[in-house]
Amino acid sequence: MNLKQELDALIESTLAFANEVKRRQPIPGLSGALRIAQQTLANTSKPLAAPAAIVAISPRSERDEIQQRVNSFKAHQEKMARQREDYYLQMRARMLAPEPPAAALCEAAAFAGVTLVERFAELRPK
Repeated sequence: MNLKQELDALIESTLAFANEVKRRQPIPGLSGALRIAQQTLANTSKPLAAPAAIVAISPRSERDEIQQRVNSFKAHQEKMARQREDYYLQMRARMLAPEPPAAALCEAAAFAGVTLVERFAELRPK
C-alpha cells in the first residue's frame, strides 16, 4: 500500500469509530449523579475571605537590605567557625588524654582478682 491508501484507510476507520461513539447510549443516571455532585460541591464550598489589608512597610534602600544580609551571613559564618574550633579542641583533648595501655589493665585486673570488664568500668569517665 502506498501512503495515500494508508491515509484513506486511517480516515475511514477514524470516522467509523467516531460514528460508533456517537451512537452509544448515555450511561443511565450519570446526569443525575453529576447534578448531585455539583450541588454538593456548591453547598460545601466556603466563600473566600477578603484578603487582609497589606501594610506598607517603609521601604529600605536595596543597599541597606544587602548590607543586612551580608552582616547576617558573616555572623553565621563566625558562629560556625567557633563551633568547629570548640569541637576540635574537645576532640583533641580526648585524643591526648592519657590512657593506660591494655596490657597494664589486664595485669592489674588479674592481680586484684577483678574482671577486665569491671576494671574498664572503673576507669571509664562518668
